[in-house]
Amino acid sequence: MEVEEIRRRLTDFDYWYHRIELAPGIVTPGFHLEPLWDHLRTVRDKLDYKDKTVLDIASFDGMFSFEAERKGAKLVVAADIFYKTFSNFLFCREVFGSKAVPYYNVSPYELTERLDVFFDEHFVGEKQDRRFDIVQHFGLLYHLRDPLYSLSQARAVLKPGGKLIIETDVVMDSDESFMLFNGLPNAARVRDNFSVWWAPTGRCLAEMVESTMFKVDEGSYSEFEFLPPSTESGRASTAQREAMHRDGKSYRIGRGALIATAIEGGSRNEKFEQELTRTYRNPGLDLRRMDWRQG
Repeated sequence: MEVEEIRRRLTDFDYWYHRIELAPGIVTPGFHLEPLWDHLRTVRDKLDYKDKTVLDIASFDGMFSFEAERKGAKLVVAADIFYKTFSNFLFCREVFGSKAVPYYNVSPYELTERLDVFFDEHFVGEKQDRRFDIVQHFGLLYHLRDPLYSLSQARAVLKPGGKLIIETDVVMDSDESFMLFNGLPNAARVRDNFSVWWAPTGRCLAEMVESTMFKVDEGSYSEFEFLPPSTESGRASTAQREAMHRDGKSYRIGRGALIATAIEGGSRNEKFEQELTRTYRNPGLDLRRMDWRQG
């Protein structure tokens, strides 16, 4: 696509989250969150994407899907349910000549239910493990009322030995293991944002991941203090003040990221693994459903 055509068509869009360079000097007008994204990239760049299959959960405009392609992934699936940005993704896909496959009707709670259609059609007649090599779980965990369910679904679509890279809000000023509840509508311990529910400590995040049939890669965890542009002035909202009043303290919130490796069943405590497979009360972690090697 010619540069002037890109520039002209970009004016047709009224909302962007990511800042994506479409051509020299032409960047989508998303949020100025470069420190957050650059921190994430320092962790992500420890992974080898060459010839890998990648699932990008909560793709939004698709910035990290397209970057996965540029890093050598042979197949990228972009999943989201924020349909407002689907046209943004398709526009960028056209500009880049990308082959990333968009599924913008797939909840992070329904990866095994919805993506099996893609696998059935993409691997017709091939008896192999069709699960992903890498799952990107960026900027999502704190938006979910049921974060462990999402981690279970991420594990269910990963091959044993596959890599999860996760990035989320975290509590930075504690070495304990706990998940801080935001408390809205009456309090805001994490962010004054009605789509934010939680922030784990770094230790809690690692334990949550390892409780879902992963092993955290040694030395992969990294965190940094991050304030959204809307709160950089330092002013506290009514909900934030109420949280501080109730708790008698405030929390240092930042962003954390880590890489974890999917492990085989049988490598953890037998009773623990047995409990995980009781999907009637621990839904989401059905590893057998996504293993097509025998089908």
